[in-house]
Amino acid sequence: MYPTTQAEHLDTFPEQEESGPSNLKSFCTVATGIHGYEASLLMKSIRLQSDKKIYLVTDELGAACLGDEVPGNVDITIIEDTLLKRRREEFPEDLVTIWPDCANLGNLWNPAEVSLKMDIMSKAINESGNTLFLDADVVLVNPIECKFTAPLVLSPHKVTEEACVAFGVYNGGYVFASDPTFPDYWSKVFREDSAFVEQECMTRFHKQYDTALFSDSHNYGLWRSSRQTVGGSDEELIGELGLSTGDDIRIDGNQLVSFHVHLRPKPAQRRISYNLVRAFYECLKKSTKDKHKQLLDYVCSVFLPNAFSLRLGEANTPRV
Repeated sequence: MYPTTQAEHLDTFPEQEESGPSNLKSFCTVATGIHGYEASLLMKSIRLQSDKKIYLVTDELGAACLGDEVPGNVDITIIEDTLLKRRREEFPEDLVTIWPDCANLGNLWNPAEVSLKMDIMSKAINESGNTLFLDADVVLVNPIECKFTAPLVLSPHKVTEEACVAFGVYNGGYVFASDPTFPDYWSKVFREDSAFVEQECMTRFHKQYDTALFSDSHNYGLWRSSRQTVGGSDEELIGELGLSTGDDIRIDGNQLVSFHVHLRPKPAQRRISYNLVRAFYECLKKSTKDKHKQLLDYVCSVFLPNAFSLRLGEANTPRV
């Protein structure tokens, strides 16, 4: 009998250790269209913490938007128009045509772009040995210090069981893998056996691969922050979310590794993102760590000015 609920999953698999030394070989991400500019912040945050190779898959528009904001040691794959056309035909942007349970979610997810995750993971694993796939809106604030032993490590949402039925137990934007067969397997179940885009099917991964789980120090996103506007002081907000800052940024006393946050969210996400975005800024502002100051300076002096000029986050901007 395989675990079927969130609680059963989280009680079944070991937690990934953080003690290191890290044996992570590479990072990878997808960055297409205007919204792909978010990857400039992801890559900057990686480079403040690591010199490992970054594998980036993008299209011509995404590459043009990123421009000079691509750091060193990045392997760039620019998708051919014919591949994009095939993916668009395979995955219409109206999610309800493929996943009926998505009827009330609008078009917040782009399945054609999602399908590229598996492509870039395959390249990264085959060339580097293992990889950590990160959505373009992930921001590292501390290094990855994991010594990976399981071939697959997933990031739990840790939300209500009701939400897990709709969105899945695990987050599809934060996945470590070392087995070269995994990307093709994920691609197959994504297309053939998933009730919600690429995420719901992740509950079956353990049938094929030994699986561990990232700790709460990783991938702090909307699923773990309050979606109701919180008044009061910045300190009260940060405390309510379990965060703290000073010499570093911490979650429940442990070093926080990463946020998963759109700094210019799409209109449908702005209200529910308010607390998370505010907490991200306050943590960086209050931290005395030099790399956090460098990251905040990049956000303010480079990332946001370009994001505004590109109209990143506005409705009806081009994407895959």
